[in-house]
Amino acid sequence: MIIDAHTHIGRAFWGQFTPEILLSMLEGIDYAVCSNLEGIDGWVGKDEFECNLEMLAASKKYPKLKPLIACEPDRTKNADAVRTLLKEYSDFVGLKLHPEFTKLPADSEKYDDYMKTAEEFDMPCLFHAGHINSKYSSPRLIYKKAKQFPKVKIILGHLSTGISYSRKAAIDIIVESIEKETALLYTDISWVDFEDTVMLIDRLKHTSKGDYTHRIMWASDAPVGAFSEQKNFYGKNLSDFTDNFLKHYKDKKLLENIMYHNAKNLFKL
Repeated sequence: MIIDAHTHIGRAFWGQFTPEILLSMLEGIDYAVCSNLEGIDGWVGKDEFECNLEMLAASKKYPKLKPLIACEPDRTKNADAVRTLLKEYSDFVGLKLHPEFTKLPADSEKYDDYMKTAEEFDMPCLFHAGHINSKYSSPRLIYKKAKQFPKVKIILGHLSTGISYSRKAAIDIIVESIEKETALLYTDISWVDFEDTVMLIDRLKHTSKGDYTHRIMWASDAPVGAFSEQKNFYGKNLSDFTDNFLKHYKDKKLLENIMYHNAKNLFKL
């Protein structure tokens, strides 16, 4: 089994991606955790009901897709729409937030009602985690918010964008959150270089609290970027990762955990 913990559909700044376009890439993938980009890109003009009901419909048509609720804290007064969706539809597996594109710093109080909702419904929250120095999506800002809601499972999507030092800083934050028990931080490794993935695994495998590699999930971010621009990029990205992993670690159980067990447990799939 393989679970891709970070994918998208929708028409937005990044492109026009139907569910069928995404699914055409997912050969060999059992489930893909997916959000609608139209709930992130405010220029599209779809509110939290419209964009997420479209995501829900796609997931019902294609059960391989497991829907996240795309949240719009930059455009709303509270998370009432999200609460309604979670009350009425048990299909949703988490919330998605993108501080960088919405230009709403991740430590803003406008996220608070969303975090309260996530805690109420026991939903993990996938944040786009940008460069460590980003004034919107820095892992430092996400960590600050996570510490205010220590019961909410928060995923650093992409770990952190940028070069290795930015990712190292994000890893330091995750390790601190584990060792000081200040927050429940997870991460996916979409767009993370293999060398930085090794650094992440090694650090989380040897925390002072023990092995915390269950906080790591494989993901792609498809069909954004090269996944839609280069033919067969998805399959090559997947095979390169598994080949490199087994050459480096020779640990099939750890690979299975990162490729599906960890996401299966977190998203209750």
